[in-house]
Amino acid sequence: MRNGMQRIYCVEDDQNIRDLIVYALGTAGFEAKGFEKASELYEEMKRQMPSLVLLDIMLPEEDGMSVLKHIRTDAATKRLPVIMLTAKSAEFDKVMGLDNGADDYITKPFGVMEMISRVKAVLRRTGGSTEDTKLMLGGIVLDV
Repeated sequence: MRNGMQRIYCVEDDQNIRDLIVYALGTAGFEAKGFEKASELYEEMKRQMPSLVLLDIMLPEEDGMSVLKHIRTDAATKRLPVIMLTAKSAEFDKVMGLDNGADDYITKPFGVMEMISRVKAVLRRTGGSTEDTKLMLGGIVLDV
């Protein structure tokens, strides 16, 4: 990552919200990129893996819950921190997101400072690393 900055990807179909999030994360010292669709996220993740993904639920092509499941079942991204950022604010939706592997769940409308604090908190808890943490020596494997 350039200058040791942590990379955050935001998947949000509303361009105004996406631009606000990317701008706010940039001013907070993160390298941020926004995507309208899941397919754009997948393409960019092939080039560069982020430190964290902010993910809306209601997206064109593929909904955010499906994207979350895809991230959690892919060996390369299963440990990637994901924060749901969505207008779906019912308790059922929050539970579904968290039970399907989201690390946090933020509902719209949201405060920008709170969003940045939650991003920092999730990165602190997860170490912001998406790499597998396996140590191997001979025939012994330690998965920390």
